[in-house]
Amino acid sequence: MKSLSLRTKFILAFLTASLVAIGLVGIFTSQFSRRLFQSFIIDNLIEDYASIVQEYYETNFTLNGIESALRYSTTSNAGQFDELGRPGIILISPNQIIIIGDSSHPSGTSLARKDISEAHPIEVNGRTIAYIAIITPAFQPSPQETQFIKQTNRALSYASLAAIFLAIILGLLFTRTLLKPLASLNQALGKMEQGELLQQVQETSDDELGEVITGFNNMSNALAKANQHRKQMTADIAHELRSPLTVINGYLEALQDGTLAPTPERIEIIQQEVSQLNRLVRDLRTLSLADSGQLSINKDHINIDTLFQHLTDAYNLQAKSKNIELEFRKSNGFNTIFADEGRILQVFSNLITNALRHTNPGGKILVNARQKNDTTIIDLIDTGEGIPDDQLESIFQRFYRADPSRQSSSGESGLGLSIVKTLVEAHGGRISVLSKMGIGTTFTIELPNN
Repeated sequence: MKSLSLRTKFILAFLTASLVAIGLVGIFTSQFSRRLFQSFIIDNLIEDYASIVQEYYETNFTLNGIESALRYSTTSNAGQFDELGRPGIILISPNQIIIIGDSSHPSGTSLARKDISEAHPIEVNGRTIAYIAIITPAFQPSPQETQFIKQTNRALSYASLAAIFLAIILGLLFTRTLLKPLASLNQALGKMEQGELLQQVQETSDDELGEVITGFNNMSNALAKANQHRKQMTADIAHELRSPLTVINGYLEALQDGTLAPTPERIEIIQQEVSQLNRLVRDLRTLSLADSGQLSINKDHINIDTLFQHLTDAYNLQAKSKNIELEFRKSNGFNTIFADEGRILQVFSNLITNALRHTNPGGKILVNARQKNDTTIIDLIDTGEGIPDDQLESIFQRFYRADPSRQSSSGESGLGLSIVKTLVEAHGGRISVLSKMGIGTTFTIELPNN
């Protein structure tokens, strides 16, 4: 069975809430009006009753014979209070003897003081001559009063029907306003399901629904960028793999059919291409582990002199061969760095390799380490060719090369700086870069000491 649409549910909920509210208001209004009307009538009757009794006493100086005066009085409805009229409203003498009663309280009988504690006194010249007591509030309205109550209830019914109709109209307008952006969201989601990830829904308000739409638009942008990045990355990986594989396959086919002789030089070329493939696979695995949150970082206190000596042994010979000065420097009292030794060596290896590649002969590369408060700061400064300002924000992207002409044959896959940024951030640190064309580049790494 198909469930109700969201529009129908909203209208039913809105209508139900309105009906409940209207019903409660109607019930309370009807009861309150009836009580108020009853109180108003009784107060008027008591006032008229008291007026007749006062006038009679002032004329006759006694209440004897007041029954006939009340019965045949033409003033208001006071005559309705005698024993032939309404029950529960009786006239009592100051000594608690009932002058005019009803069927439950006949004339001549006495009444307990507690029954007249809230009675209305009738006074003449400051002297209480009688009491009007309401023993049982059995209000029986007259035909005119009953008609008035019916007309009041009818008016309430008409008002309720009008309110219900208005609730339906407002519910339709409300759901239309609310569901229109939801329909747009649903349509955009359908297009995303078909592969069109970049979708934007117009924001119509700044409330919670507007926040949902803003979140959806941001998510759509992020997914579209991620998808584009994935496609570009797939193409870059295919390109990086194709180049060395083409070289390896060409040499192997030539060696296999005897076109080329298996000389040590040719074997070394094949080995270099295999090594390049291994580096690429290793770098991709590192990035993949970082993306999945499985990259292990085992921090420990590393002697900075030992770290710098290792890097000197690894790259000093290559630097001298290019006539580039490679210097390591540290501030006084700085002895240890808190990091994963293998990962931090990989960071500096990538940065130094990149600096050697982009620094001309006669240049210099300086690695300077210092401490500031609870942070280790390491600057790698080169006097190389520099990086254009419009490319600084892109150099940490995967497979990005400031010089597109550089291929894997130069040992540059475009993943080195991406791995540096990934490993530094995995340590809880951050890396930044400043560069000026023709002057050089400075990479600054900040690592926490705990």
